[in-house]
Amino acid sequence: MCNKVARSAYYKHFDPKRTISERELRDQKIEAKIIEIAKSNNSLFGTEKMTMAVNRQMPGEMPVYHKIVYRLMCINGISSQKPRYRKPKFKPATPEKAAENKLKRDFNASKPNEKWCTDITEVVVPGLPKAYLCTVSDLYDRYPVGYAIGKHNDIALVQAVKTYPNAQPLFHSDRSFQFTRAPFQNQLEKQGMTQSMSRVGCCIDNGPMEGWQGIIKEMRVVLHPQVNSYDKLNDSICKTIDYYINEDPQKRFNGLTAGEMCKEAMKGNIKSYPIAPNHRIERYWQEINEKKVREAKKILS
Repeated sequence: MCNKVARSAYYKHFDPKRTISERELRDQKIEAKIIEIAKSNNSLFGTEKMTMAVNRQMPGEMPVYHKIVYRLMCINGISSQKPRYRKPKFKPATPEKAAENKLKRDFNASKPNEKWCTDITEVVVPGLPKAYLCTVSDLYDRYPVGYAIGKHNDIALVQAVKTYPNAQPLFHSDRSFQFTRAPFQNQLEKQGMTQSMSRVGCCIDNGPMEGWQGIIKEMRVVLHPQVNSYDKLNDSICKTIDYYINEDPQKRFNGLTAGEMCKEAMKGNIKSYPIAPNHRIERYWQEINEKKVREAKKILS
């Protein structure tokens, strides 16, 4: 017996005639839901996502707080199995025709189809050919308005345009050769879109899209660990994106998924969800600006 537990409390806990409290009954319901969610997605979620998922699936109950979820996850040995994605390094290519960075890291969008971002990434499984995933994402709700798996990016844009034929967003990408070719730029011009490109060597200029691709690859490994053919790899990517759209709650959207945000916007229910400020980055740029001021004063003196 643990020395920190009183003998009377120990025997009271195992007394068959003991009345179970309302709190214990509620914990049992929450615990069962946590186990159910963890089994359904191979323990994809950590405490924060699990808390949002539990609240989504128990709408009639009082709000469940993350400390309760953390405690129950620890008791049952449940933790996130999502690996950390490391973006591979690519040699910079010489673009045919580059565009100005008009997005300028302003990743907030006040409405759908205002700002789209795109990126192409490799999905690698040992022993299988690489799958190239290209996605067009809306910065308003992080919803993938179009994606393609293959060796070209044109299909992703075509799918996005078919879904939203009247959209004329600011279209941002990095300087990969796929996005600098004349046929691709002609497509944008025909649709009435304004092209924007990241600066050379500045991946953060397309940060939300770069991060989204990494998240999808991390999720795929957990949700579909056993992939033994190229077709199954492609299928696992599609299923992972579908899971992200419909089942992955987002903290920024108060627990709503990207799919739910998109549906609300289609109904005309457009809300503002500004990106939370990153104080570390703000301090970094403040220090840079202060350094520039000091250097300018030295030159003048």
